[in-house]
Amino acid sequence: MLNVVRLWIALSALIVSAGWILSLGHALNIPGYLAVFAAGIVGLGWARKKFQWLSFDGYRWNWKKWRQRFKRPAPFLFLVLVVLSFFSGALYPAYNYDANAYRLPRVFHWLAEQRWHWIYTHDFRMNVAAPGFEWLSAPLMLFGRGDRLIFLINWISYLMLPGLIFSLFRRSKMSSRVCWWWTWLLSSAGWCYALQAGSIANDSFAVIYALAAVELALRAAKNGKISDFWLSCLAMALLTGVKQTNAPLGLVWLGAIWPARRVLRTNLVGTTLVGVVCVLVSLIPITFLNYKYGGAFIPEDAHGIALLGPFKLKPFWGVVGNVFCITVQNLVVPFYYLIPPLYDGWPVGWNQIMLEFLKTPFGSHFSSFENFGFLSAIYYNGISEGNAGIGLGLSVLLLISLRDARRLRRQHHMVSPPRRYDQVFWLRILPWASLLVFMAKVGTFENARHLAPYYPFLFPLLLARPGHDLLVRRRGWQRFGLFLMAFTAFMIVMLTDRPLFPAQSFFTWLSDKYPKSVIASNEFISYVQSNYQAMAARRKYLASVLPDDGKPVAYLANVFDIDEPGIWMPYGRHRVACIMSEDSPEQLRARNIGYLVLDGNMVHWRSGTAAAWAKEYNATLLGSYRFPRRVILNSSMVTPPDFYIAHLN
Repeated sequence: MLNVVRLWIALSALIVSAGWILSLGHALNIPGYLAVFAAGIVGLGWARKKFQWLSFDGYRWNWKKWRQRFKRPAPFLFLVLVVLSFFSGALYPAYNYDANAYRLPRVFHWLAEQRWHWIYTHDFRMNVAAPGFEWLSAPLMLFGRGDRLIFLINWISYLMLPGLIFSLFRRSKMSSRVCWWWTWLLSSAGWCYALQAGSIANDSFAVIYALAAVELALRAAKNGKISDFWLSCLAMALLTGVKQTNAPLGLVWLGAIWPARRVLRTNLVGTTLVGVVCVLVSLIPITFLNYKYGGAFIPEDAHGIALLGPFKLKPFWGVVGNVFCITVQNLVVPFYYLIPPLYDGWPVGWNQIMLEFLKTPFGSHFSSFENFGFLSAIYYNGISEGNAGIGLGLSVLLLISLRDARRLRRQHHMVSPPRRYDQVFWLRILPWASLLVFMAKVGTFENARHLAPYYPFLFPLLLARPGHDLLVRRRGWQRFGLFLMAFTAFMIVMLTDRPLFPAQSFFTWLSDKYPKSVIASNEFISYVQSNYQAMAARRKYLASVLPDDGKPVAYLANVFDIDEPGIWMPYGRHRVACIMSEDSPEQLRARNIGYLVLDGNMVHWRSGTAAAWAKEYNATLLGSYRFPRRVILNSSMVTPPDFYIAHLN
């Protein structure tokens, strides 16, 4: 399996670096990528003669061994999750919020220009966010003419997770039985990994780069192979290129790679070339461009980002605030909206308490956070790939395990071995130092999911002490762990954006049969009238009403709107031009714009009415769209349509 991981790192580095290189030649197109893949195949043929791991010599697929492995309940449940997550991603379009708000649109803009460029947009995240996942997505979007294949990045990464976690745990000197159980638990009951396996979120897949970077660094120190050293460097660079918040894990990697530094002398030319690729796939290019165009590592005062929060954390209060926020986010109860008496009002009430807390003298210390203490379950209909950390179940099991292991140590008079300040010690300690750096500097919303690459590294310090080996042998403990894995599978089946059962038919029937039931009403809203269903309906409407006249389609959006990908797809039919509310009619005509898709709230905020906007811009209103809701969430409010369709005269 490690050879597959090595190949995945090499392929990822090829695709990400190709994005930047092709952009330099305005060749971010099908011929450009075909040339890159052809060069990659030639390079693979040459490298097979140089590096033994590429030959896969002696490898035989042992079906009997695999069947025996998956007869055991824990591996079998992981296999069930793999199958469910595949169908979850394959059967449904990609409706992840962040992806539709800025990650998919930025790739479509780059492909349309055949290069990376600084985008004129209402949402500055299109420009300043680390683009590693987007570069991996670009060829899939180009050849697939949309977003339906992107989930494979997460799904393939998920297949490699158990082996890498087990290797990390064994190198941390945990007992083999504890390693085995917690490997399957973290892979199967860690909600951020299981729920994102079939999605296009860009948090959990990066854990493969983090784990591989450390594993290959430790192997290079032991076997002296320069190829493992190079791949470790590439994996670490890829990790930072996915999200800026992954950079603190560099501390863990430095602790692992330092003993292997002697292998650098074996091939200085090759190391230099690999170093250039590492620069390309890391966060260095986007950091340089952010300074060039925005004047900062992340331009916090930019349009769009400024609305999220000031992000000027003081380290001490950043750590204190994140301890609270990350704990709360990981303890959210799934399916909370079925719990009386508040049902789906639980997060609303909690968020209101947090708003009042920020007004107090003590709460003012946390005003630099983006929505401090908020629960995003209100936006995602419970727990989903958009807000899940390791989750309530695994958090509870970990706390129980720490308590019971301590009791066992006392009962059996177990003594921990004397502390040795060797590499194993630093492999356990440095992840917690990285976590402190993260918490001191990062004040964004939903930090529990942003920590997905960190979680496996935090467990060895907690589970390496005596007592856990006895604990995992207990039948009750094992049953609870297996229950958590099975419950995670149930959560995947019940996801509101990608249900694996006829949810809309069932809950429409249920709400008709029990019209006064709060639970039936909430479930109807979650599965039939949620933001995901509204997004899908708007995509269908846009595909049916926007003709292809050869001119760019203008998109006037509210910050954080999610409908732009629906205008682009299928890719090649339309080209989208983002416009701002302050753009003049002359500016729009200078950009050769024909049709316009106008966010209803923005139009009413800008001009009062759609008719007034049309008069000001000398445009014709062709129609409007409002997602039909049988259950009106707030019938006293009069809201504008979701968007208007117009054409410049």
